[in-house]
Amino acid sequence: MEPNYFRAVLAQWASGVVVVTTVRADGGRHGMTASSFTSVALEPPLISVCLVSTSTTCRMIRRSGVFAANVLGHDQQDIGRRFASPVWNAATDRFATGQWDTASTGAAVLTDAVAWLDCVLTACHPAGDHTIIVGAVQDAATPRPIAPLIYHDRTYHEGIVR
Repeated sequence: MEPNYFRAVLAQWASGVVVVTTVRADGGRHGMTASSFTSVALEPPLISVCLVSTSTTCRMIRRSGVFAANVLGHDQQDIGRRFASPVWNAATDRFATGQWDTASTGAAVLTDAVAWLDCVLTACHPAGDHTIIVGAVQDAATPRPIAPLIYHDRTYHEGIVR
């Protein structure tokens, strides 16, 4: 199947938006926007994110062994876009937008996210050009229960109104 057509078909699936964060080798923060996120199990509590295998984030999570998934609210499109930008360098601080704290694993958590989950890496499963990253949830919170940010057809939308 032609990749651009496949991407267009998959764009019809609406999903929530998370910022996946981890710890760099120098102890600094790193993160990226992802929409391929899901719960895996309740016992033990497991979640997964799917990342391009050659991405910086995938390599950093494998090295650090920790990550957090921060569920964005409908009013946090600017954060979603900032972390989705393919341009990243040491002079660009993606964490300059939003209020961030450090979870027990060392990964960054957004203090006013809809929810966040702090995880220890338990498995990496190759899947084509991506890796399914599975994490055991160590801690979680729902700091701001508002409508989530939804990504559909390459556009952000306000989620379900409560």
